[in-house]
Amino acid sequence: MTPLDHIATFLATKLGKALLFGAAITLAALVAWWLFASWTGGKTAKTETKLGAAQVEAATDSGRDAVGTVAGHAHTSEEIDNLTRSNADEIFEAEGADAPVAAGVRDAGKRSLCKRAAYRDSQQCLQQPAAE
Repeated sequence: MTPLDHIATFLATKLGKALLFGAAITLAALVAWWLFASWTGGKTAKTETKLGAAQVEAATDSGRDAVGTVAGHAHTSEEIDNLTRSNADEIFEAEGADAPVAAGVRDAGKRSLCKRAAYRDSQQCLQQPAAE
């Protein structure tokens, strides 16, 4: 008897039929599980894609807001610096602007102006005396 004959004889018994039936049920269950996993995995992938797209959109919006905030701050700082320059020009052109001022008052005024971005790099600010 060949090995194939032995297998055929075994499968003809009740135990062989039971094992064959169990293997068929197991295979069917595995195929059903694989189909279910593939189907729900597709839904999960779609959900993850939607979430990913929402996160990208939120990040883009946040970046746009941040750029707008920085640009708004820069614009506001520029307006403040322009106003400071305008005020200084008005003060220096006013009647009596050439009148003597006490040295302490003059130095304090220069120091306060030199703290502003509009004057920080001016020649007068770079050569100012130290505070006493």
